[in-house]
Amino acid sequence: MPLPLFAIAIPVLHSSGAWIASTGAAGYIAGTLSSTWIGAFVLGNGTLLSSLGLVSAAGIFGATGGLAAVTSSAALSVGSALTAVGLGGVASSLGIAPVATFLGLTPVGWALAGTTVAITSTLGFYFTRKTMRRINEEREKGCLEPISITQIVKEVRLLEAQSLKAILMRLSLEMDSVQLSDDEKDVSIDGQVFSVHRLKYVVNADGSEELVFVTRIGRKRTIFLIKAASEPGGQPA
Repeated sequence: MPLPLFAIAIPVLHSSGAWIASTGAAGYIAGTLSSTWIGAFVLGNGTLLSSLGLVSAAGIFGATGGLAAVTSSAALSVGSALTAVGLGGVASSLGIAPVATFLGLTPVGWALAGTTVAITSTLGFYFTRKTMRRINEEREKGCLEPISITQIVKEVRLLEAQSLKAILMRLSLEMDSVQLSDDEKDVSIDGQVFSVHRLKYVVNADGSEELVFVTRIGRKRTIFLIKAASEPGGQPA
């Protein structure tokens, strides 16, 4: 299956001191301001990264800095559990990102999810020497060390993993049927154990949000419905 073409968005220092993604002549990309370099990178390149299975809604939400609202028991108002509003509802209440940002992975992404070598090789088609030079020039301005494609993949994966674990922790506080292991490597859902690194958080076009398990051959299986689809009037279906 041919991959779509993407222009790499490069994080640059914003006047506020934070990072924001830029496409050069087109200027800053709205909604990509982040306190971290990797956050701005993920927000600026979310479509590409999700198409390759590197990030799901969890990582994109984490890049916005919104995880504090998920991990804090007081941040969500009474009756607004994550299982009721989902990440889209939290994002809307915080005004940090449109729900459309969180749409799920493409078929290519499901096939590549978990295969670091294939993903790194694929990214090589998009990251030219000129692009990497510009990336590291901007990182130097922010007093950051030079970075390689392999290191970028590792940082994106780490952000996705940390974000998903925070979400699973929130769910475990809300529901007895969801339990994250002490080492945060596995999660038990209704008594069935899944490896956390094979889970993705997906927001579907109908507004429903779910955890899916990605098999070794790239197939997905829904294992937990976090938020049901909404009817046109805004009520759960």
